[in-house]
Amino acid sequence: MNTIYPIINHVKCDGDAACTIVCPNNVFSLRKITDEEYNQLPFVGKLKTKIKGRNKSFVTDPESCIGCNLCVTNCHEKAITLSL
Repeated sequence: MNTIYPIINHVKCDGDAACTIVCPNNVFSLRKITDEEYNQLPFVGKLKTKIKGRNKSFVTDPESCIGCNLCVTNCHEKAITLSL
């Protein structure tokens, strides 16, 4: 069982998809956030999301994460952390 998995801060994520491109195991996907997800963001997150578009990265296959850290180092928004 995998003990390392990525966590995305959706307030910081601007949906540029760098994590989906660099991940060797396709752990991430990009999609538009739902109205419900948007409404759960704080004011700053809503503002940033509205300006940048509603695309956000999501962890869709956490079990495939190998902890290579490529997603963390390539995210210019510093929106991804790895957790144990």
